[in-house]
Order: sequence, then structure tokens, then C-alpha cells
Amino acid sequence: MIKFTLVIQSLLNRWLSCLLIILTLAFSISLFFTVSRIQESVRSSFQNTISGVDSVVAARGGNLQILLNSVFLIGEPNSTIRWSTFKDITDNNKMNWAVPISLGDSHKGYRVIGTTNNYFKEIKYSSGKNIEFLSGNSFNDVFDVVLGNAVANKLKYNIGAEIIIKHGLSDVGEVHTFHSEKENHSDHADHDDHAKHEEHDDHSDHTDHNDHAKHGTHDDHADHSDHADEGHEGHNHENLGFKVTGILKPTGTPIDNAVYVSLAGIEAMHKGWIGNQKVIDVSIEQIMQSELKPKTISAIFVSLKNRTQVFQFQRDLLNYKEEAISSVMPGITLSRLWALTGNVDKAFKIITFFIIIIALLGMIAMTIAGLNGRRREMAILRSVGASPTNIVSLLLVESIIISLISCAIGYILMIVIFSIGKDYLQNNYGIFINSFSIKNYDLQMIISIICAALIATIVPAIQIYKNTLRDGLNVRS
Repeated sequence: MIKFTLVIQSLLNRWLSCLLIILTLAFSISLFFTVSRIQESVRSSFQNTISGVDSVVAARGGNLQILLNSVFLIGEPNSTIRWSTFKDITDNNKMNWAVPISLGDSHKGYRVIGTTNNYFKEIKYSSGKNIEFLSGNSFNDVFDVVLGNAVANKLKYNIGAEIIIKHGLSDVGEVHTFHSEKENHSDHADHDDHAKHEEHDDHSDHTDHNDHAKHGTHDDHADHSDHADEGHEGHNHENLGFKVTGILKPTGTPIDNAVYVSLAGIEAMHKGWIGNQKVIDVSIEQIMQSELKPKTISAIFVSLKNRTQVFQFQRDLLNYKEEAISSVMPGITLSRLWALTGNVDKAFKIITFFIIIIALLGMIAMTIAGLNGRRREMAILRSVGASPTNIVSLLLVESIIISLISCAIGYILMIVIFSIGKDYLQNNYGIFINSFSIKNYDLQMIISIICAALIATIVPAIQIYKNTLRDGLNVRS
């Protein structure tokens, strides 16, 4: 049996070529682990986004489109459903709870979701985990805002920060702003006092009319500048309306990448709008005096008392006569999504597999290329009593050690890559890397790589075996 110390000395004697083989294999293995982890995390992030929701109710449309838009905030809303429809659905005795959401606005590229406080109480993620607040609380006022964790971290917002919300999902959408009637009254009062003051000065002294005119002109210019500054100051301090009152803990789901406002806030920001166009300015006082009852919403998250009734509930909604609505079951729709994307997953794995094969072929090529240089080494080993079988064993053990070191380095590289990039993946793509622990398929992959390395070493091992038999103790050129 070949000694382990002899194997180590043999590897150290050829450290440069061994290092190149190890690095090539390690980067290939790291790529495989990285792609596998991302695929797993994407699927996990999708599956863990909402938990306990039996049905998503929305305007009639494709199931996948409804799910992607309402749950994963991908794409634009297809249409809306009336608030009266929501009230009819909640009156259903099959209902456990129902949470409405309203979509269509944005803040610096992040979706704005209009909802109720029940959203934070009822919606779960990752197999039943509750949505929790990192700081602050939910809606207490019309203009309160709750931020997903990724939004708060990315935009550096804290509790009390004022934000603006744009109409639509584009960065060039019109900003929802509000003004106060008190500021307007104050500006008009200042203007009236200014006019009276000019009139009084104009009739106070007729004898010094020319001097007074000059002085009045100067005062009028100064007062006009002050008035303009006051108007500009009033514009700068125009009430932005929405203020951050809560920040959520990270969930690793699209929940982290959304801005939440109340349904009353959604209704308030669209006062004075007809369709997608703002036609009149509405003051905060007028907004607060009006009824902020939503007219339409985008979707409803529904939980049933008995989950076995979900198909009957779906049929009831299809037969709803007031408007065309449909019910989407998240689990079934996600299964269809994975069926659509399954070929993409396979393609990524096949590409990565071929990269590993190429690395193994490089290992064979480098080993064969170094055979002539090792013939003298093999002759020396034969001279000290090593048999051809021992020499072949030496080559196979070297292959096992190289593949094990490559797998270890590849796994460490994968951990380093995700340690550096996990925040970027979470904030920009909603991909949350759960853990770096070795999984079953990792062990299977490592065993497969070791076996493949042994198979790849068979060709040079046979060549060395023939050389040692032919050369004996003397190396023939």
C-alpha cells in the first residue's frame, strides 16, 4: 500500500501544475454551487412570500399574471375590482379573513401597496412566520407609511422621514402633493395688508409726492420681493403628506421591497384625479373633510375557514354576476410557474455540468502531459520496491486529494461570494440566501466529482502502468 506521506511529497514536487488543476476545478465547482443556491433561493423566496393565503381574488385575467402582479409585484395591474365586490366577498360565511390591496403607484422605483392594518396581522411568510416591525408601528393616520426593510435600508429612511409618492410605476410619473388652505389664507392676508399699506402711504403726504413716490417704489419692490420669498417658502414647506411611521423586519421576500400606505391614503392622493390625469388641486383640509372610502382595489388576499372549500369558493367567484372576477390559488399557480421555468433550471445545471467536465478534461490533459517528466520518478519508486499497482494507486490517491481540495475551495468560494453579495441580491432581486450548510445534493455532487476525477485518471494511470512495466528500473526515452 502506498504511503500517504509519499503522496503529499509527490503533490508538493509538482505544486504548480497541481495548483492550476485545483483552481480550475474549484472555480467550476463554485459556479455549480452558486447556481444551485440561487435557484433554490429563488424558488424558496417565491414559495415563502405569502403563507396561509388560500386564494387571491382579482379582476378576470390570467392566473399567473394575477399572482405575479399581486404577490410578487411584477408587472402592471390588469384591472381593478369595485369596493362593493370586496364587501360582498367578506360577507361570505366561508371567509376566515380578507385583506384588500391597491396597486399602481410607486416611490423611487419601489411599488406602493395600499392596504389595511390587517395586512401586517394576517399575512404570513415562510411557512407561517408573522410580519414583524423593526421599529415604529402600522397605520394610525391617513398619511402614515410603513416601509419594507430593503426599501428603508436602500434609501436610508428612518421613522419620521417624509416621502413623496408618484402616480404610476414610472420614475417620470406625476408626484402626489398636497397644499394647505391655511398657507393660502396667510398669503392673501399678507397681500391685503401690503395693498393697504401702499394706499395709506400714497395719500399721507401730497407735498413730498416725488420723494414719496421714489420711496414707495423702493418699498414696493422690497415688499414684492418679500412676498415672493414668502410664496417660495410656502412652496418649499408644502406638506408632502406621507410620513414614515414603521419599518418592517427583513423577510427575504418581496414584502421587503414595497412601500405600504393605508387605503384611505391611496384615496387621498387621488383626490382631484380623473383616470390617470390630475385635473384640480385639492387641499389637505378638503381631503380630511371628505369621505376617504376606496372606490376600487387591485386584489384581495383571502383565507377560508375550511381549505377544502377553496374549489367551491373559486366556482362561486366565477359565477359572480356583478363584475368579472377570478380566484387564483397560489400553490397550484406556483407549480405551473415551476413547470414553465423547469427547463431554464435544467439548462443552467447542464451548462455548469459541462464546465466541470471541461475542468476534468483539463486535469487529464495536464496529467498526461506530465507523464514523461514523471517516468524517472516512477523508476526510482520501482527501485525501492514499489510495484506497478502501487504506482497506479499513487496516481489515484493524488486524484482523490486534488478533487477533495477543489471541492472544499469551491464551497468556500461560494460562501465568500454570497457573503459579499447577499445584501445586493436581497435588496435588488428579493433573493434571500438562507444558509450555507452542506445539503444532500451538495454531498451527492462532491461524491460525483470525486468519482469523475478517478475515472478521468484511469487513462493516465493505465499509461503509467504500461510505462513502469516497460521501463523497469531504467527509463527508456
